[in-house]
Amino acid sequence: MNPYAILSQTEHQRVSDGMTRPLLENCETASHILILVWPQLGDFDSLEYAWWLQREAKKWPDEKLAIRAVGIGNRTSGVKFCEYTGFSPENLFVEPNAELHRQLNLYSGLNLSLPGLSVSGITVPKRENCTLRLKLLQDNGFRTKIK
Repeated sequence: MNPYAILSQTEHQRVSDGMTRPLLENCETASHILILVWPQLGDFDSLEYAWWLQREAKKWPDEKLAIRAVGIGNRTSGVKFCEYTGFSPENLFVEPNAELHRQLNLYSGLNLSLPGLSVSGITVPKRENCTLRLKLLQDNGFRTKIK
């Protein structure tokens, strides 16, 4: 199956309202569709792309360009990602298990688990790794937004 067919058939949880919706919903009238398939939310690449798009997308009217992004994580990490980067939660979809990445033969992010990793004595479940990564970036002085 070609990538467009996969993307046009996929449904994921939208960060803005938590509903599972088709990725390309409401893109019918756009002249161009930009689909970003990101690794874990909170990776530097995801952050940088989100900041860049936040700035550059203002140059394009909505009817000309529809932007959709899918990142590995849960809705909580997606909400934090959008708050931190300014990326629109209406345009961000999340998937916890990187299935879309596997279907498209893309890198699904770091799959390293460190035994005994805990924050303040609380063991962090795998599904919270994205939120943890974003938190670690924030705590280590990575607070400057690209403008």
